[in-house]
Amino acid sequence: MRWIFLMAIPGILFAQSYSKIIEDIDNAPALKSAHSLEMAAKSNEAAAKGKNLPSLDLSFSGAWLKDTPTVTFRIPGTPPMEAPMGTKRNFIGSLRLAYPIFTGYAISASVDKALFERKKAELKVLDLKRNLYLQATALVSGCYAADKKIEALESAKRAMEDAYKKAKGLYDNGLLPPSDLYNIEAKRYAVDAEITDTISQKEQLLNTLGYLLDKPIESVELPLHHMTAALPVTREELIKTALDSREDIEALKSAINADRAVEKLAKSRLYPTVGLAAELKRRGDTPELNGDGFTNPDQSYVGAAATWNLFNGFADKKMIEAARYKRLASQIALNDYKNRVKMELQNAFSYLAALLSRLKSAKMELKARKAYCDLTRGRFENQLAGADELSRSIADLSAAAAKVSGLQSQIFNQKAKIWLMTGLKPFLSRFLRTSD
Repeated sequence: MRWIFLMAIPGILFAQSYSKIIEDIDNAPALKSAHSLEMAAKSNEAAAKGKNLPSLDLSFSGAWLKDTPTVTFRIPGTPPMEAPMGTKRNFIGSLRLAYPIFTGYAISASVDKALFERKKAELKVLDLKRNLYLQATALVSGCYAADKKIEALESAKRAMEDAYKKAKGLYDNGLLPPSDLYNIEAKRYAVDAEITDTISQKEQLLNTLGYLLDKPIESVELPLHHMTAALPVTREELIKTALDSREDIEALKSAINADRAVEKLAKSRLYPTVGLAAELKRRGDTPELNGDGFTNPDQSYVGAAATWNLFNGFADKKMIEAARYKRLASQIALNDYKNRVKMELQNAFSYLAALLSRLKSAKMELKARKAYCDLTRGRFENQLAGADELSRSIADLSAAAAKVSGLQSQIFNQKAKIWLMTGLKPFLSRFLRTSD
């Protein structure tokens, strides 16, 4: 029965690993919505390609005229004479095949535009996933820091309780003034309040993470080696990788290619269009389409048509200029964006170096706080230190331990952020692969 109970509550026993959380991001509602837009772009691409194929139309129509169609003959010296030239009922059935031979590259430009729009939609999905990974990493790091802070505070609370018991014994024997006893008791309540506040912060982070994943999360864990191991590549390598293949940069490049296709599409209006058509067509005064006694029932044909617009008020020229300016604007925006990515990565590396330096200092501080706390505890037991000094040394030790854990979680978050700023593929293949 005990094992059945334990298996029924795995969320309480087992923390969710970082790699599993990243895996679950793929099922996030935000990504499902983006995938639908990606599928819409794929359908638009298929629709654009369909314009390169012949079109086949089947039609059947019927009309009932009010009057019988007639023709008037006018012979000099005689009154006008009218004669029927059709019937009141007219039915037409046709099967028409049409094929555009040349459209001034309009169709090929439309296909290219749809292709690049589809690629851009795919890259936007990947970039959204990258940003969701960033959000999840920050939340997981925050949860880890809160967990470690709670551990440090619980340790401080136990130390405070031990100190209170000893102080109470000294007080009962008249060896400690009541103010010192109350001081330790007040510190205990302060630690309790801080534990409650930290638990609340952790619950908020877990709730936000659960919303992101669309599933409840009880607790999380981080791979410890990522908090101490150095990055296996140089800053220059990662910056080059980011500028060459990061998803949002690739999406901007695809948008520029789409702008080129729009410019080509605008230029297509300067060329003539040529098309072929063939139609099997019959007509008659009954649905059998056997003729109406006046015209031949079979009106099938093969034909060709060419059109060329010679002047439309310079509209085509202005459309070409507008498309060219839009492409140039996109190119300038891409160059500026790449410079910003480079700057942000350089700043991220600088911040990581600062965090590593602060962690080294925090570890030395923790070591010193522990030694001082042990010394103060011994001095207090020998009545060489006051209760206020002891409670402060315990609180300072707890804060130092929480500081180390907080910096470790920040370092993990910063390393993951740097890899994600480099791109989704490097993050998955180089960072996440070593996270278990």
